[in-house]
Amino acid sequence: MNLPEIPRLGTASSKRFPKAFRFSNHVKTVGLFSLFIYGFMGFTTLSTSECDIAHEGIFIYYFEGKEVKVSIHKDLHTEYHEGGKYIIQSKLVWVNDCEFIATCIKNTFPDPAYTLEDQMYVKIEYVYDNEIYFTSTINRFEWKGKMIKVKQG
Repeated sequence: MNLPEIPRLGTASSKRFPKAFRFSNHVKTVGLFSLFIYGFMGFTTLSTSECDIAHEGIFIYYFEGKEVKVSIHKDLHTEYHEGGKYIIQSKLVWVNDCEFIATCIKNTFPDPAYTLEDQMYVKIEYVYDNEIYFTSTINRFEWKGKMIKVKQG
């Protein structure tokens, strides 16, 4: 059985492309290397100095449309819900500069989603000015959030 011959595509020749569009191998190599480096830089991790903003201070975030005040001092994390009516306190252990584990040690919130000794894993994804974007996980639930630093500790 004779199969039809597939026409071969030729290599780019100088006759097909004007001189302005011909590049040397050196230029092509540098261009590809630059693209590789630029793409790699998009996947870099946060620097230590960017996450330091979250290690100490007063922050706010919103839960069910209500402002929640957060105080982080050394290894203690305290949340004040509804103007301090309810408090959630956690002991912090920093895994690295951008990740910590918060172990609940006090929770006066009615019908809490988690109990004492439950551990929440928090990873700071990125920081923009005084805004801290993070991902939290506790008891197989995961969510993304944003805290705003309003005052230095």
